[in-house]
Amino acid sequence: MQNVNNDKMRTAALEEITKVSFVVDELRLYLDTHPGCTEALVMIKEYMYRRKVLMEDFTEKYGSLEGYCIGDCDGWVWNDPPMPWDNYEGGRCHVGV
Repeated sequence: MQNVNNDKMRTAALEEITKVSFVVDELRLYLDTHPGCTEALVMIKEYMYRRKVLMEDFTEKYGSLEGYCIGDCDGWVWNDPPMPWDNYEGGRCHVGV
């Protein structure tokens, strides 16, 4: 049951990241044609910060979604957590498959 809840929480976090990322992308496109719109500039800063917080939270709980995060270590380990394309069965990643 815990794996099911964890999967639901992970899915919900991914959905929120997707929604916020979409807003950021749309605001960037809008600002391409309306660079002086102060309202859009305020909004994009807010959503970019929100996305940053969501990404940090997701990375801490489930691992990085991007290859730009190497963590606080002396080596290259960004891919240590299970990756989205890993073989999942029953909510658990089969390491070494």
